[in-house]
Amino acid sequence: MNPRFRFYSIPTNPLARIGLALVGLGVLVLSFVLGVFVLIAAMGLAIITGLVLAVRRWLGLGQSAQPDPHGPIDVEYRVIRRERRDQDSGD
Repeated sequence: MNPRFRFYSIPTNPLARIGLALVGLGVLVLSFVLGVFVLIAAMGLAIITGLVLAVRRWLGLGQSAQPDPHGPIDVEYRVIRRERRDQDSGD
C-alpha cells in the first residue's frame, strides 16, 4: 500500500464520492454562513454604538463639569501686525 494513502483511501463507490463532496461543500457553506452572521452582528454593534455615542454627544451626557487637566485646552490667539522699523525709516 502506498504510504501517502495509508490513513485515508478515496472511496471507490461513486455514491460515496458524491456524498463526500456534498459533505465538503456543506462544511464550506456552513462556515461561510456563520462568517456572514458574525459580520452582520459586528456591523450591527458598530452602528448601535455609533448611534449611542452621537445621541450622548447631542444631549451633552458624559461630559464632566470641570475640564480634564490632561486633556486639550481652548486657546485664543490674537495676531498683532508690526511693521519693521527699517522699512518705515528709510525706503
